[in-house]
Amino acid sequence: MRFKKSLLALLSVVFLTTGCSTVNFDNSKLIVGLECDYAPFNWTATASTSETLPIDGLSGQYADGYDIQVAKFIADQLGVQVVIKKLAWGALLPAIQTGDINAIIAGMSYTEERDQSVDFTSAYYTSDIVAVVQASSPLASATSIQDLSGYKVISQLGTIQDTIIDQIDGVVHQTGSETFNTAALSVLAGDSDALIAEYPVARAIVNANPSLAIVQFTIGFTGIDENALSVAVAVAEGNSELQTSINEALLALSSAERQSMMDGAIARSAID
Repeated sequence: MRFKKSLLALLSVVFLTTGCSTVNFDNSKLIVGLECDYAPFNWTATASTSETLPIDGLSGQYADGYDIQVAKFIADQLGVQVVIKKLAWGALLPAIQTGDINAIIAGMSYTEERDQSVDFTSAYYTSDIVAVVQASSPLASATSIQDLSGYKVISQLGTIQDTIIDQIDGVVHQTGSETFNTAALSVLAGDSDALIAEYPVARAIVNANPSLAIVQFTIGFTGIDENALSVAVAVAEGNSELQTSINEALLALSSAERQSMMDGAIARSAID
């Protein structure tokens, strides 16, 4: 959503009661790490609302997005308080290793490499891979990924989307950007011709930038593990108690509720 090392000594003991599970951490807090810069999954807001949570250590900054709603739901099910830590994408896995956070809820997909350092829960959202292009570009009518051959294509560094760009024959694979938002700015500026992203992220980008358009492929990328199209919660390697408790909590979150949360996050991200 993974280095082989048990971190149970760094995390608080998890206690499960019969029936409804109650998870007790230090001070009854579940510390969640995320970028706060990956709309509609998560982003930074400047006002407190019923959908936001304050970002720990950053006065006047709040986290919103689909991940935040899922984190709040899980915490409610487990009977704990959520603490949001804003971390760069590359700092999330190390933060789990050091025990600075208990969970990553950041639109992260399962990969075999990540699975070596953390454990993943069941998926809490599944989406498709699409492209974002300028609406006036001939690429707006593309139907196959090979229609992007010879064009400059970008994504966020260190993501599944960035690794699959090379499936496009003759593609000019641009150096990955720090975030999907900065990759979108590259397309807006004409420095890149297309951005590869998952559908919810693309929707949020296009909602905020009407001069851009989403391309959904009838002939798309291949060889992608189904897990790569899903996002899951990551916990410390070997922390099966927390992993199981979060899985139990997610069972109570219906598909309709998940989609409603996502639709709301997409709508709010266009405003923020």
